[in-house]
Amino acid sequence: MKRGKKPSEAWIYDQVFGAILEQRLRPETKLTEHELCDVFGVSRTIIRKVLLRLSLDRVVELRPNRGAIIAAPEPNEVREIFDARRLLEDGIVAEAAKKCSQMDADMLKSMSRREHKCIDEQDMSGAIRLSGDFHLKLAEIAGNRPLHELLRQLVAQTSLAIALYVPTGQGMCDDDDHDRLIDAIEGGNADLSRTIMREHLSVCERRLMLETPETKSDLRTVFADVVAAQ
Repeated sequence: MKRGKKPSEAWIYDQVFGAILEQRLRPETKLTEHELCDVFGVSRTIIRKVLLRLSLDRVVELRPNRGAIIAAPEPNEVREIFDARRLLEDGIVAEAAKKCSQMDADMLKSMSRREHKCIDEQDMSGAIRLSGDFHLKLAEIAGNRPLHELLRQLVAQTSLAIALYVPTGQGMCDDDDHDRLIDAIEGGNADLSRTIMREHLSVCERRLMLETPETKSDLRTVFADVVAAQ
């Protein structure tokens, strides 16, 4: 955004959406209109349009008389998200294997190297964002804009699921999953690409602790021992 220029609705949407992908905004975070107006220096009308778009992406919930909060998907919703991704990305990687150029392959390799670097440095938020970008790049290579848009929404919903159901500091992907995908896609092997993608997403889903989600801290429990020792 140029200095001194009023932020547009699209730009603000991208900033909030990106913060969700990077887990800087976590599930159940309250998004108050007046705070967002102050942060971005725009009217409530623009903020309401942004929040409506995010609610259509199912990453924000608009609650009557309670305002907007970052969505917190239930376990059954998370399973549906991964089912949808398996169906969607099965076709995406098959098309990507047919259409991948050397420039595309080099871009994927660069993204994978940066993801590895984030993992090595324990930058899990960066690794999650790059993992999502990697999958979206595959959809871009496949060359179907509606599929890309659908996957973009599912990737953001997956990020919320990771924030809720993966222990803090742990990642989602095996170190070489994306590298194996790149090799298959670069080699034009659609069947192998589909197999690797299905296995990859299933492994990611199994790593989610869907029966024991991260919960809010109860202050009485947190300080029980301290109070008892007084």
